[in-house]
Amino acid sequence: MPSATFDIYYRIFNTEFNLSFFAPKKDQCDLCESYKNVTGEDQIKLKECYEEHLKQKTLSREEKAKDIELAKENEETVVAIYDLQAVMPVPIGNSSAFFYKSKLNCLNFTITNIKDNITNCYFWHEGLGNRGAVEIGSCVLKFLKETAERYPNSNIIFYSDNCCGQQKNRFLVGMYYYAVETLPIKSITHKYLIRGHTQNEGDNAHSLIEKSIKRAKKSGPIYIPYQYVQFIRDSKKTGNAFVVNELNYDDFYDLKKLFEDITLNVNKDLQGNQIKLSEIKSIRFVKNSETYDLKYSYESEWISVKSKATINTRKTRSDNNLHISELRLRAAYNSKLTISDKKKNRICGLCYKKYYSKMLFWILRKFVLNIFICCLF
Repeated sequence: MPSATFDIYYRIFNTEFNLSFFAPKKDQCDLCESYKNVTGEDQIKLKECYEEHLKQKTLSREEKAKDIELAKENEETVVAIYDLQAVMPVPIGNSSAFFYKSKLNCLNFTITNIKDNITNCYFWHEGLGNRGAVEIGSCVLKFLKETAERYPNSNIIFYSDNCCGQQKNRFLVGMYYYAVETLPIKSITHKYLIRGHTQNEGDNAHSLIEKSIKRAKKSGPIYIPYQYVQFIRDSKKTGNAFVVNELNYDDFYDLKKLFEDITLNVNKDLQGNQIKLSEIKSIRFVKNSETYDLKYSYESEWISVKSKATINTRKTRSDNNLHISELRLRAAYNSKLTISDKKKNRICGLCYKKYYSKMLFWILRKFVLNIFICCLF
C-alpha cells in the first residue's frame, strides 16, 4: 500500500487515537522513588514519612494557587517565582574540539512576576560572578527595588525550590529584612516548594529558552555569551517577551557583609528553640516589626523570632545610633573574577586553531549592520 505523509500520521496518531510518546521527566523525587522501590518492612518504616511528604506537596501547591488568585484580585499583593537555569556553556558546537575542551559557564536567573506575567532574566557568566547566595540575593534585591517602584507598599510573596546554597540561607534572610525595612514594601514572604515537586513557572521559562537554544544550534555553533542573550530575548513568541538584564561584576552586592552589619538573629526563636533554616517551609518579614515569622510545615502556625536587628557596634563605634536604612551596600567584587589558567588556555587554543573564524565573521557582520542602521536613521 502507498505510504502516508508524516502530517497525516501525526494528525491521526494524536487526534483520533489520543496517543503520544511518553517523555520521562528529568527530575524525579528521591523520596517518592525510594518508597516505590522498597518493599516489606522498609516500606512500612518509610510510609509515615512518605505520606507526610505527599501531604506537604499538596498543601504547598494549594497555597501557591491561592496566592496567585489573590495576586490577580488584590492590587497590593505580588507573587513572584524564581529559579536558576541550568548552566549554559560556551563555546558549544558539533566539532569534537568543543566537546573535549573546557568551557565558559553562563548563568541565567529568572524571576516571573505572576501579576504582570513578565519574566525578568538576569544573565552573567563565571568571569563576572559565581552562582551562590551573593549573586542570587543581588538579583532578587534588584527585582524588589523595581517592584517597589511599580507597586509601592505591596505585600510580596516569593516561591522557589529548596537549594540551601542559593536561596535558603542566612544571607538571603538578611537581605529580605534589609529590603522590607528600607524599601516601600509592607511585607516579604518566601514559601519554599517541597523538594522533588518544585515544578513552577520558572521551569516553563527555562524550557522555552532551551528550545530556542536547541533550534539555534542547528544553524551553527554558539561561540560567545552574547549569543545566549539574543536567544533568550527571542525565545518567547507570544505574550510578553523575556526581559534580559545583563549583569556586570559590580552589579552584585556583598550580602555577607550586610548580614554581619545588621546582626539578624537566625539562632533561636522566642521559645528558645534552635532555628533550622534547612527545614523552613515559609518565612515572613513585616515592616517595622521587632520579630519575623517562620513555619516548618504548611499546616502549622507561625513561629515568631526576635529579630535583634541592631547595627554591629564593634565595627561602627563612631555612630551607634546608625539606622539600617543608612547602611551602604558594598559591591561583592571590585574586578572581574579570575578564570583558571587551564580553562583560559583551552578556550584560547580554539582561537589559535581557527575554530572561532565564524564567530569573528558574525561579530563583524553585526557591527556593519549596526552602522548601516545608524546611517538610515
